[in-house]
Amino acid sequence: MVLDIYQVPLTLLRAIPKKFTIMKILNLYKVATSVVFISASSFLLAGSAWAQQSQDPSDQVKIQNNSVCSFITGNNVNIRSAPGNHSQVITRINRGDGVRATQRKGKWVMITAKVFGYPPNESFKPLNGWVSNAYINGCSEDKFDMWRN
Repeated sequence: MVLDIYQVPLTLLRAIPKKFTIMKILNLYKVATSVVFISASSFLLAGSAWAQQSQDPSDQVKIQNNSVCSFITGNNVNIRSAPGNHSQVITRINRGDGVRATQRKGKWVMITAKVFGYPPNESFKPLNGWVSNAYINGCSEDKFDMWRN
């Protein structure tokens, strides 16, 4: 038997003991419905993020060879369309997120990709933006402070 998305909460409701009041049952129905929709949404979002990663092996090699492994040091850090505080915010990323960076312009660092996974199985999602050099470090000891000096 195949259940559609609306039958799942109803199936859960049938298992509720008769002593529950109508309000309790309605609240449980709301929770069950929310859980189903949130789970489905999370699955779809995860799938779309994976699909947006660059799958072309030659793109992966170009990004890896022409950029520096770096990571973000703050939470909810703005990635902007151009260097400067007045440029449009194109996305936000968080502490520990891996990125590939290519150059510095004043106190701004250009990011070309967001990193997913770990070597040798890492992949890159192209991301063309700029981050303040106060929120980025290089991955290796010899490049740790390269975006600040």
